[in-house]
Amino acid sequence: MIWRLFFATLVFPLKGALIRCRANFTPKAQPVSELPSVDVVQRGSQPRSLLGMLKRVNAEEGIDGLYKGILPTLGFILFWEQISTPSVVVVGFFHFGLGEIYASTLLIVAIASFVKIIATVIEVVFVNRAVTTRENLPSLSLGRALDVLLSPAERRHPYRIFMIPGLLAACTSWALYIVGTIMTRNLLFVKVKLFLEHFGNWEDMKPYIPLLVVAIVLSVVLNALVLTPLEVMIVRLSIQTNSTQVTLLLDTPPDEDEQDYSVKPVRLRTCEEYTGLINCMRLIIQEEGWGALYRGWWWTAFGGILFI
Repeated sequence: MIWRLFFATLVFPLKGALIRCRANFTPKAQPVSELPSVDVVQRGSQPRSLLGMLKRVNAEEGIDGLYKGILPTLGFILFWEQISTPSVVVVGFFHFGLGEIYASTLLIVAIASFVKIIATVIEVVFVNRAVTTRENLPSLSLGRALDVLLSPAERRHPYRIFMIPGLLAACTSWALYIVGTIMTRNLLFVKVKLFLEHFGNWEDMKPYIPLLVVAIVLSVVLNALVLTPLEVMIVRLSIQTNSTQVTLLLDTPPDEDEQDYSVKPVRLRTCEEYTGLINCMRLIIQEEGWGALYRGWWWTAFGGILFI
């Protein structure tokens, strides 16, 4: 567990920059008359790449900005570590077909998937909001942190987190995709157990190498095509409040005397809220183009290497 926490801390600035890139609102046209013009906002080279976002955050917020959101991230890593054993059992069942399919086994899988979805919703709300908020989060004051990260309605009724339009559907789709691809791999590559049994014997392994290479390539391509838009929409949906107000909880208007709108690393969307998963996808494409849905595709595609 220690190495996971160390690795997460080491690469967290990358993850934080990725969240900011995906949250960054870069419209092709002026959506709201009250906002400064797009030309003014993009005058200072609004960062769109991961490296550009890292540089901007470091320049404007320093090391504190690069590690904003690290505490909830580490907290959820510890949480997932505690439930890693049942997760391994579920993954092992799908990958290697351990035992026959009984009703009790399916029930365990269903419960584990339900817990995964619920915990994922809570995690993305706290982590994504902690990374993108413009306020300084206190490390030793949970109450103050909750005041920053949650709306008044969410603090009074925590279940409202799960009522954020489209977020539960996005997280459910994300989890079901992962479970579904694991099941599909198990059904299509039933000889994986034979590969493992012959691991180390090159002559016996050779017939299975092309199959495994194709499986890996397909997995990378599908992750990039399917998971990346879902993860972008999860970021967008998780940082908006479940309220009727127009502006986002984490987005504050610039000071009246502030003329340089490029000083903020992230420009959050202050138009009407996304009303659902499909609506979120439609508006992102309409306002920002298809490219906005595939920000950080390489991170998602090779998530097995960098995923925290």
